[in-house]
Amino acid sequence: MEAMDARVVEFDLGEQNMHAALGLMAERLCILVRPGLSDIQVAFAIRSLLAHYIHRPYPVLSFWPETDVQGATVEEVDDLPDSVRAEPPEATSDVLDLYGDGNWAPKDGWRSDEEVFAELKDVAVLHLKGVVEDIPKEMYPLPMGLGAVMAAGYDDEGMAHPLVFLRSDLPTGLQADLLGFCLASVAGSEYENWQPDENGLIFVGTEAGPVRGPGAALLGALMVQRLGRRPGDCAFTLLDPPEGTIPGSEMIA
Repeated sequence: MEAMDARVVEFDLGEQNMHAALGLMAERLCILVRPGLSDIQVAFAIRSLLAHYIHRPYPVLSFWPETDVQGATVEEVDDLPDSVRAEPPEATSDVLDLYGDGNWAPKDGWRSDEEVFAELKDVAVLHLKGVVEDIPKEMYPLPMGLGAVMAAGYDDEGMAHPLVFLRSDLPTGLQADLLGFCLASVAGSEYENWQPDENGLIFVGTEAGPVRGPGAALLGALMVQRLGRRPGDCAFTLLDPPEGTIPGSEMIA
């Protein structure tokens, strides 16, 4: 919420059973929560809305609990309720304390960078059926500032599988952050207006800025944190394809 500059307010959403809504109000992300909900209901509603918005930044979302089964529905809608003013109301809900042990807290506690990097590789290879390897030594010297080369391979069912080649002479913590960013990017999270080159490759730099909104940078940082590392800046710079020999084209082939 801090990274996305989002505020949460209690607001009467009318007689219908909508528990919460998300919208952009005066260019700021605002989550409206029905008064009287329990802490668990508030946390679930906010997580559900933000998770949907991170994956697909739709400007207005509503959150409805299921009446007959456990679960909920997030809907993309045209407008916020009519009772909502154009300007966001003052924040009345302090919800950050609800997330001390939330879904993105480290699942096994804080761990070494080496352990986190190894588990991220397992996620990519074992669960996503992808490839994570070092850029081969014969490709060196590498272009200035290059940290990783990534692409997506697709199976017969159209599922994307990550292909990530990392610079091996970087600190392990930076490699972990880069790998988290690459996995989030291949998974389809939006990030700037990048497009793969003619070989299907994306070149990721080692420089990064702070995460300031939804997309691959935020999802990658949350993945790294979930596995036990406090991530650094994860809004990595994307590089133009290098001239001459392209590190990665032979590897992807």
